[in-house]
Amino acid sequence: MVHEKAITGNTSLYCIIGMPAHHSLSPTIHNAMYKKLGMDAVFLAFDVAPEDLKSAVYGMKAYGIKGMTLTSPHKQEVMKYMDHIDPLAKELGAVNGIVIKNGKFYGYNTDEPGSIMSLERHGMNTKAGYALFGAGGAARAIAFGLAHKGVKSLYIINRTLEHAEGLKSDLQKRFPKMNIETAKLGSKKAEIAIKNSKYILNATNITLENSKDTPVPAGLLNKDMVVFDANYVPLKNKLLSDAKKKGCITINGLELLVYNQAVAFKLFTGREPDIKTMMDAAEKAAN
Repeated sequence: MVHEKAITGNTSLYCIIGMPAHHSLSPTIHNAMYKKLGMDAVFLAFDVAPEDLKSAVYGMKAYGIKGMTLTSPHKQEVMKYMDHIDPLAKELGAVNGIVIKNGKFYGYNTDEPGSIMSLERHGMNTKAGYALFGAGGAARAIAFGLAHKGVKSLYIINRTLEHAEGLKSDLQKRFPKMNIETAKLGSKKAEIAIKNSKYILNATNITLENSKDTPVPAGLLNKDMVVFDANYVPLKNKLLSDAKKKGCITINGLELLVYNQAVAFKLFTGREPDIKTMMDAAEKAAN
């Protein structure tokens, strides 16, 4: 049973869709908040194949679903079904949150604010150097978030240099004064970038594919760094383990997930989320 409170015909329904989505911790996080606030609501997860996305989105209106979050592979494709897209989501080219207002679909992005909130929790310094690993959707959200916060110096490090250059180009069109450099993962320039950065941000799937692999050699880490990994499966990996041994501040993907969902919760309900309640629920489920 999701709640102690009975689910009735008046219970508000919220959900996440993806392929897959059934493994998501989002239901656990949101349902913990509903229970905390005594809300008559439930959050569920639905596996939705790409060919069924249109039906799922329009079904949201038909079934009275009040809020929907989206995960891979739907964040770009869903944009074509929106009546209105928030400027931030449009800039990032991705929608991962939908609400219906006056019968119209409104698309939002919570990835950028969620990533920045998780960094700010640990005392974000916009004057420091940042080394961002990755050039995909997660990296794009983080990079634009850093730029919006006024970060002046950013290295983008990626296995495919062309993708890093593409992200750099998109950023510089919007933020021409930002100092952005790119490097290929494992190169000498990447090593220099790491040494010149206080913030090491992993948005690749390297630690997701293999918890014993890392994009950052342990010898390049030092105690003054903040090391962030966008992945929360597995919770423990070599990158974060190496960083802790060096005395770095570490931020795991669970924090990013919780802050993403906190933004979505407020977007859907208009109520302030309690981060501790959400974090406690996520950590209990993840462990």
